[in-house]
Amino acid sequence: MAMFPIELPFSDAPVERGAILSPPGTRVYQVFLAVYHRGELSLGEYRRRLGFSAYHWAILLFDAPNNRYYAFDVTDGASPDPVYRRDLNPDYQWTYRVKNNVHPASCDSLLIRMAIGEVNDGVGPDSIKILLRSVPLPIKGAEPVQNCVTWIKAAIHKLRFHGYASDLYNVDATVDRALAYADLRIMDPVNSVSVIDHLGNEMVQNVYLE
Repeated sequence: MAMFPIELPFSDAPVERGAILSPPGTRVYQVFLAVYHRGELSLGEYRRRLGFSAYHWAILLFDAPNNRYYAFDVTDGASPDPVYRRDLNPDYQWTYRVKNNVHPASCDSLLIRMAIGEVNDGVGPDSIKILLRSVPLPIKGAEPVQNCVTWIKAAIHKLRFHGYASDLYNVDATVDRALAYADLRIMDPVNSVSVIDHLGNEMVQNVYLE
């Protein structure tokens, strides 16, 4: 986030800088809202002060037949170049980020996945990549504050407008519910659920094996 540019990664998957190149075909992709903890920033006084921004938010696209996730979010954190070993985002500007073939099960920072819709009719990850790229990036210094939370709400509105989250009647209520379940996961990770639908009902874990 703007105050704390260092954030936890989705996984060890590299940032996808080119086309995803996964043929859409006629398969159905599940769309998830994902919430990640940010270490101490998600706890105690930081959690109370930062509110929604105490967590990191992203959209996940799940390709069940290939057991593969794609991740879409915005970040103002460092962007290390693996070749030249330099920071590609030294000024910590907001950038749109796509990750290909992420692994939620191996990501300790992932708290919950909330199913919010699905993509079909021949629309695949490349189409979603382009669609979410059209969501305006947060503006530093704006009032009210803009960050990955405001972006994620705009992204969900965009998905709903295009029919990919048609069951959502209230985006703010959906994000509020995701926040509540993320808090539960922080407080009681053993007994709380990690995969839910948009109403907060637990989803069968073995349907979404990693």
